[in-house]
Amino acid sequence: MTVMIEPQSADTITTDGTVMPRCMISHAPPQVITQLSKSLYPHAHSPTYANAGHLANLAPRYRPTRSQVVLLSGSRTRGAATMLALLGVGLALGVPFALGSHGWFAGLRALSSQVFLVLAASAAVSALAKAGKLQLMQTTLGVRLGFMRTFAITLMTDFAFLVSPLGAAGYGVNIGLLQRTGASWTIATTLVAADQALDLTFFAVAVPIATVFAIGPLAQVIPKPSPSAVLGMLAGAAILMGTLWLCRRHAAGALDTACRRISWLEARKSGWGGFRSSMWQQWRLLMAAPPRRFGALVLLTTLQWTLRYSALWFALLELGYRLPLGFVWAVQAVVLHAALWTGIPAGGAAGDLALAATFANWVPRGAMATALVLWRFATLYCPLALGALAFVALAWRRRPTIQVPG
Repeated sequence: MTVMIEPQSADTITTDGTVMPRCMISHAPPQVITQLSKSLYPHAHSPTYANAGHLANLAPRYRPTRSQVVLLSGSRTRGAATMLALLGVGLALGVPFALGSHGWFAGLRALSSQVFLVLAASAAVSALAKAGKLQLMQTTLGVRLGFMRTFAITLMTDFAFLVSPLGAAGYGVNIGLLQRTGASWTIATTLVAADQALDLTFFAVAVPIATVFAIGPLAQVIPKPSPSAVLGMLAGAAILMGTLWLCRRHAAGALDTACRRISWLEARKSGWGGFRSSMWQQWRLLMAAPPRRFGALVLLTTLQWTLRYSALWFALLELGYRLPLGFVWAVQAVVLHAALWTGIPAGGAAGDLALAATFANWVPRGAMATALVLWRFATLYCPLALGALAFVALAWRRRPTIQVPG
């Protein structure tokens, strides 16, 4: 189909006889713009036949850029993360209502305000201990950063751990904030990995010790197992560990073969080797630290987690229920790590209900609801408030100053 177009003064005629409005020049392909400069029709008012389909192809088409697509997906991710965080906090808030209706509120009113001050102080001191631990490791690796900045990074990292499923966002936030201070990717990753290694080592030692103190209370409610069942379980665990150890080379080979088939991993294999060697050098620097510094790291890690896991024991003690600290500690370690795998941020509802069910033989539901509110106050609400304050303080420090001419 062809149409006859009478060009106006604002139109331009190309070399192939096509009329194109000047407003479309900025959207035209480069070859068309080149042809415009070599037009065979210097006059502007000659009737020309143009193909309507060709004109339609020259119409500007909107295509979102890569940055716009990333921004859109990023906004959706942030929205989903916000909804999950609100879900986790909301479920944690709703468990006391489900357990004790409104009786927990009367229990809170009967408590002194000093109880809340002690719990808030324990949350702050626990964060300070973690910040001191990171400060020592940063100094060892040559990262010169003020303690208050490290403390703010610690608070924001804890905030990210609490509001994300499985606490996954905490690692990325910690690495990103350390990189903003000037630390390299390798050093930031080494610091986060070393922090996690210290925590895992502490729990690997502390949980068995706490379990010893939990044997007495648990023996009152758990039926005595038969020796044959215990031996069977131990034998099964030993066989499983032996099988995994014997098959470790085959598993490593299969994993290496699978990784080679992934082009993205294969393309970055050389870069990963350099990153691994650099990270190993940072690890050797940390391990070569003086014994005093290593002892300080162990002490600060112990202080950080002992305060965090003693909040529930203190709450029960204030309500008149004296349970062994090791028993409460061990139950929390097992229940909270299991609740973390539900995917709900901060183990909302799952951890609370599991703790209430575990302590049901020693603590009534109404008193347990009050204890859970106090426990969440120290381990969830206070860290979230401190993390939000750290976000605001860091954003305020980065706010550009505007000088008013005088």
